[in-house]
Amino acid sequence: MGELIEYKVVREYLDGKRGKRNKTLYRWDADEQLTIGGLYMHLGPGYPGMQRVLSARKTGDKNDE
Repeated sequence: MGELIEYKVVREYLDGKRGKRNKTLYRWDADEQLTIGGLYMHLGPGYPGMQRVLSARKTGDKNDE
């Protein structure tokens, strides 16, 4: 099935400055995985504006319970 992926993201502004603290975003492995170093907009509730992906780590499987 799919795997749970943990992404570390940080807010980035139009002038290139980055936020002080990173956030953790969890997503199920889907057709479109986020690229490390990629800049994304509107990742969902709680992730407004532009977010830069710092790292990714597989944390589990949908079948694990």
